[in-house]
Amino acid sequence: MAKILLMSLGSRGDMEPFLALGEELIEQGHEIACCMPAQFESSALELTPHFFAEHKSFIQLIEGPEIKKILGQDGSGFSRLLTISKLINQVKSVQQQMIEDQERAVKNFKPDQIIFHIKCIYPVIWALRFKGKVKLLSPMPALLDPIKDIPHVGFGKAGFKAWNLMTYKLAEYALIRQSILGYGKSFLKKNQIKISLKELKTFYRKTLKVEYSISEELFSRPIYWPERAEITRFRERKKHPYTPSTELKQFLKDHPNPLYIGFGSMLNAHPKQIALDVLTVCKKHQIPVIMNESWGGIECPEKLPRWAFKIKNIPFLFLFPYLGCVIHHGGSGTTHTALIHKKPQAIIPHIADQFFWNRQIQKKEVGISGFKIKKWSLKKFEDLVCVLREFKFKE
Repeated sequence: MAKILLMSLGSRGDMEPFLALGEELIEQGHEIACCMPAQFESSALELTPHFFAEHKSFIQLIEGPEIKKILGQDGSGFSRLLTISKLINQVKSVQQQMIEDQERAVKNFKPDQIIFHIKCIYPVIWALRFKGKVKLLSPMPALLDPIKDIPHVGFGKAGFKAWNLMTYKLAEYALIRQSILGYGKSFLKKNQIKISLKELKTFYRKTLKVEYSISEELFSRPIYWPERAEITRFRERKKHPYTPSTELKQFLKDHPNPLYIGFGSMLNAHPKQIALDVLTVCKKHQIPVIMNESWGGIECPEKLPRWAFKIKNIPFLFLFPYLGCVIHHGGSGTTHTALIHKKPQAIIPHIADQFFWNRQIQKKEVGISGFKIKKWSLKKFEDLVCVLREFKFKE
């Protein structure tokens, strides 16, 4: 059996697909290791004793006030651009540290294969210069392999075919120039490694195997995709130790089928007002509600009515069977978990692939399309809740 290094970078939603895959690989008899931000050490150690930490600075950066301003779409577009320009050097130094940490993990574990997240840079260098075997694992499509009627996740609404396809070329260019040849420049120079733009284009377009870990119920594999790109299935961790509090168990017993609302690692400009709006609507329509404060997208009052409950970081595998319907930001994991448990869902997208999933759940008739977070209002939220509660799955 093989030694496989799982390497990811980002928030919890970026870790979960790798941890779930890790469970599967262990069951198959493989030896695995995890290279992830230090903040996720305890989760990784539930699977394997082989953990290699990426410095805490990446998570600290994305939890910082500058990133919060950008993710929360706080201020004008121009002010956010200024914030981005200030972050460029900081992001560069953090990514350079990540490359060093990733290289250290490879040298220590000596894997037969690396399965990696697209934010990770070193696996590409390892594949091209050290002939290492790698595979990209992605919880979302519209990333590397073009879809004719859907633009790249980094762009907005779908346009005509030529524009949609062009967005993938633009994103590929940014990935190569900014990430591999930009953030990785000093590492490549220090180690006297030369990688050309042409070589990287060939690697991403023809060589790199990509597994899209998503459900065919939400997106079907285009027949024109290359063989190296496959859609498998959404994976959810089985071994997720969790013991609910006495208060949560009592709430679920007293208030069956509550509404759930949470925005994961996403933020917004008015988290306190959103909590108040949720409570106003739920009181008016007599709906019990669970609000997930998570990273701060919702900030609940200290004292809540008995029909409202606030949570943080509770495994969806435990929680979702108890819910009536789900309103969320549109992360791949939340979208799939709501689908698996047949819970009516509505998405309030913030960025990137969340707009893709917002379109897909409506297209596949497993939920209803919401409004983007920037358009939040009490009226819009009330209308969304009322329509969602009437939604029925097709038999």
